[in-house]
Amino acid sequence: MNVYIRAVAERLASQGVEVDLFTRCRGHGSPDVQEIVPGARLITVRAGPYAPVPKADLPRYVPEFLGGVLRRAELEGRGYDVVHTHYWLSGWVGRSAKEIWRVPLVASFHTLGKVKNYALARGERPESHARMAGEARVIADADRILAPTPAEAAQLVGLYRADPEAIRIVPPGVDHTIFVPQPKEQARARLHLDTDMCLALYVGRLQPHKGPDVAVRTLAEAVALDPGRCLVLAIVGGPSGSSHGEEVARLLDLASALDVGDRVMLFPPQPQRRLADFYAAADAVLVPSRSESFGLVALESQACGTPVIAAAVGGLRFVVQDGRTGFLVEGHDPGDHAEKLLAVLRDRELARRMGEEGARQALRFTWDATASELLSVYRELLDGPASTAKLGA
Repeated sequence: MNVYIRAVAERLASQGVEVDLFTRCRGHGSPDVQEIVPGARLITVRAGPYAPVPKADLPRYVPEFLGGVLRRAELEGRGYDVVHTHYWLSGWVGRSAKEIWRVPLVASFHTLGKVKNYALARGERPESHARMAGEARVIADADRILAPTPAEAAQLVGLYRADPEAIRIVPPGVDHTIFVPQPKEQARARLHLDTDMCLALYVGRLQPHKGPDVAVRTLAEAVALDPGRCLVLAIVGGPSGSSHGEEVARLLDLASALDVGDRVMLFPPQPQRRLADFYAAADAVLVPSRSESFGLVALESQACGTPVIAAAVGGLRFVVQDGRTGFLVEGHDPGDHAEKLLAVLRDRELARRMGEEGARQALRFTWDATASELLSVYRELLDGPASTAKLGA
């Protein structure tokens, strides 16, 4: 979501739209207002402590955050033409701002609580009733609701009774100046990785819903099926929420119990250019999410020319072309994922074709196109020249 918001803000600003991004201040010393690019600003608002807050505790600080947003706008004498929110909590703020400022509200969610709850991992805590109710209120009050794929548009209608006439499908993009095919050997050399091994890659938050445990189990199954292959799994990402390092410990314990502990490498979250090296260095990328609104990891991987082995859920069905840019696997049986992983590793020609087709398909998704489609949505609501608009997000 952070990648999406920043990329879109920069490109909207380049098209003449003034954009202010409001976020909660998490620490002392950060500036209240920071220019991202000319025309786009990041504004931090005090709401709660100057520290990270567990997700479950965030709702209590939403009224304070709304007050900070309103005070900042009043202090600067700055009016907005559109409010665009990107989560159910910010949607609550947006609903109030819409009424106070008398401007239209555009809502994006990036994940939907009801969809997540239908696909929980064993032992995973469901999303709260407060979130379900909050999402429903935002969806009811928004003038436009953005979905990244037709599948999510259908979920908004079927699960939340959203007005189909208010929904617009706007897929995310990828930065093709960063995520491009490049020689595998060079990428591995930059990462100080062995050039002779087979490398599977997982990128994402280390939480059960994203399926890093399935990735580890897939590795173990693949090793059991092909013990002579020097197969290693690189995991790039960090824990989120209140679990802190618990998920990391669970993954390491799982790898040890499956006797593949020496084949798992953990890396912290990476900057975009470094992440592109990981994609290029990999022989295949595993995306075993239990639900996925879109699947930006899969798209970035394909843009780098690397095949994807993904769970056939949500937006991944939209991003990954089964048998052409990778494989879609029904369910989360690690044996099924391992079978498809080995199919790619064993057939260099298949991997090459999938990589080339993936890179071609990824060119359909750009942040410039995403920003232009957003601008069209804003124009619908403003019924005037959007180049003069001011956007609060």
